[in-house]
Amino acid sequence: MRDRWRVGVGWVASAAKVWPGSVRLSICALGLWITALLAPGLWSLLGAPMLVGLGFLCLRRHHHLGVFLIVFACLLTVQTTMLCAVSGTGEVTEVEGIVVGHSQPGASGWSRLTVLTSTGATEVLSPSAPPEGSHVSMRTDHLEDIRISSSDARILLEPNTLWQWRGDLRMQLRHDSLASGHSGGALLPGLVVGDTEPQDARMEDDMRAVSLTHISAVSGSNVTIVSLGAGLLAGLCRAGPRIRVSVGVLTCVGYVFVVGFEPSAIRAAGMAIAVALVFLRGGGISPVAVMSSTVCILLSVVPVLATSVGFVLSVVSTAAIMFIVPIILRLLSTRLSLVPAIVISALLVPLVAQLACTPVLVAIDPRIGLWSVAANALAAPAVLPATVLGFLSLVCGGLGLVGVPGLLWCAQLPAWLGSLCAWWIVAVARVCAGLPGAALDWPEPPWGTLVALGLLVVLAAGTWLIVRRQLWGVPAVVLCICLSALIIVVGRTKPPAHDWLVMICDVGQGSATLINLGEGRGLVVDTGKDPKPVDVCLDDGGIEEFDLVISHFDADHSAGYAGTTWSRTLHQLWVSANVSGGDEVRGIVEDTGAEVVPTARGRTFDAGGARIEVLWPPAKEMEGTEVRNEDSLVLRVQQNGLSYLVPGDIGADEQYIVAQNLDPVDVLIAPHHGSSDLSEGFFTAAGARLGVISVGENSYGHPTPRAQRAFGPVPVLSTDLCGTIAVYANAQYSTGRSCDGHVG
Repeated sequence: MRDRWRVGVGWVASAAKVWPGSVRLSICALGLWITALLAPGLWSLLGAPMLVGLGFLCLRRHHHLGVFLIVFACLLTVQTTMLCAVSGTGEVTEVEGIVVGHSQPGASGWSRLTVLTSTGATEVLSPSAPPEGSHVSMRTDHLEDIRISSSDARILLEPNTLWQWRGDLRMQLRHDSLASGHSGGALLPGLVVGDTEPQDARMEDDMRAVSLTHISAVSGSNVTIVSLGAGLLAGLCRAGPRIRVSVGVLTCVGYVFVVGFEPSAIRAAGMAIAVALVFLRGGGISPVAVMSSTVCILLSVVPVLATSVGFVLSVVSTAAIMFIVPIILRLLSTRLSLVPAIVISALLVPLVAQLACTPVLVAIDPRIGLWSVAANALAAPAVLPATVLGFLSLVCGGLGLVGVPGLLWCAQLPAWLGSLCAWWIVAVARVCAGLPGAALDWPEPPWGTLVALGLLVVLAAGTWLIVRRQLWGVPAVVLCICLSALIIVVGRTKPPAHDWLVMICDVGQGSATLINLGEGRGLVVDTGKDPKPVDVCLDDGGIEEFDLVISHFDADHSAGYAGTTWSRTLHQLWVSANVSGGDEVRGIVEDTGAEVVPTARGRTFDAGGARIEVLWPPAKEMEGTEVRNEDSLVLRVQQNGLSYLVPGDIGADEQYIVAQNLDPVDVLIAPHHGSSDLSEGFFTAAGARLGVISVGENSYGHPTPRAQRAFGPVPVLSTDLCGTIAVYANAQYSTGRSCDGHVG
């Protein structure tokens, strides 16, 4: 063991002597990454002259160390300046500049704008997304490492002709792609130019479940395909290495202009240029040096990338593909001489990239997908033609928009063909995401990340030994597989028994309740904020047909409704009669085709053996008004000897009124996620034998100790600790995760 350690240290020392530039740049990249994470502030510039002076003193006797110190000091100065330009001061300041990129508005409607000002690029969180290329002015405040504007941006100048052409070009590609009429048309604009707006929640979740999110929007692979393609085309025209690299880089810059200059696009371009330099240069250049230089430049110019998960994934996957794949490919090609190298590469590249990114992925979302590697391998052959055809459509459309006759029409054919390739990617994601084991529970970070990293090291060592035909590799791989299976089995979520009557779903900070009406039918009361958790809960309950009740239209009760309709049939939509004519109801009806059933206090329904009473709210004279918490639908359900209350988000006053005529129930779901806005008399009148709180991570303090005490001396379960809670006859229950019921 000691001899192997000495050999390893000797190899590192010899590598540092043979490739001093690569080692120097690698250390520089790591140092810049650390300083970007720490964000020390302007005071750190005081150390730059000292580092430069020390570097010059070292130049004569320790040349490489001196060069390292000088380069690091210069890049640190640029990085610190850019960090201060991005975050600005802690005071309210006016930001004026050109919008050169923005993210798609999130669920809250806010977008992250990249504004090019006189002092550099500034990231601003804004409630509006003005057209890119417009000159704007915003009053902003400090928010962590970016700025935030509470009001819409004031547009001082509209986009010029070039920016308008860019906007029309992106819309033309979207129009031509969507004309295909299938899901591939919604994916292609995102894959080619980062336009993810046409993608629905189902597609996004399927792609996420099988680790194909990097295809949903422009990634380093897409930019690499375009830049490498342009460089190789120049090579076919007998261009030299410098011309090939120049053409590839210029094409990459133009492509990024069309995509947008937000950090994700810049990160993708940086990785693409690194790969282009290595492959188009044709030898005589170190991949380590190129990779490290790219990271140094990106972290100096765009330091906010240091906290970007996408940047980490790009660096890890690109490094794995550049350094690990060639070694394994060379060994496998000699061992499997009858298998074409292109087949080995097609399977090896996604496998290595996926495994290398696994520790990072489980830190973001603690789940392991058994089919992620297979999905990436099956989707990979379609990425190249989809990107090339989409880019070809983009070129034809761009020339057509400037007046070249016939090219706007010609742009439709490659867009249609590219959408067909993209359809294959969507189909692969949908099929693999629907297979058993597509999303298996994994320990939460940081322990889950460390465990995944350790298992990856064991797997890599075992694989290396097997490739070198050493038998010790087999036990190592088997041990890795067995330990992974053991972790998954121990931490798995327990499904409910078949005779469950009501399930309180774990949807995070929100509410979703399932009522079992038998034979695959159910009644869904609220959906939570995100579509995926309620979709998983419906799958666990075996619900195929259902009616939907929306207690009120807060996002944490209604925004995830799309997930209920995935591979299921929605018949009726129950809402308060006070809002049956509202915009939210019309939006759901347009999306699902459901029949609206207005309801109010005093109505009673019988469905599948369940008797459902509406206890609140009373009907009002005017319809179409917005439902507030205090206007939530309150349902009392009697079913197979079990009674329970689903009270929405009603507050203390409404609880007091409902309590005057409330018959006791077996199970009470806490109103408003365990808020302190409650009436103890309501809990006393309910007289429940079991309390349940639907709650997730939040900043409101839910559930409050007062709400937990209000249940009295009975078990109280919460979904954040117990997972999905299934209740059976006689108030018996089971939970998705092991937990102890708190006694109020």
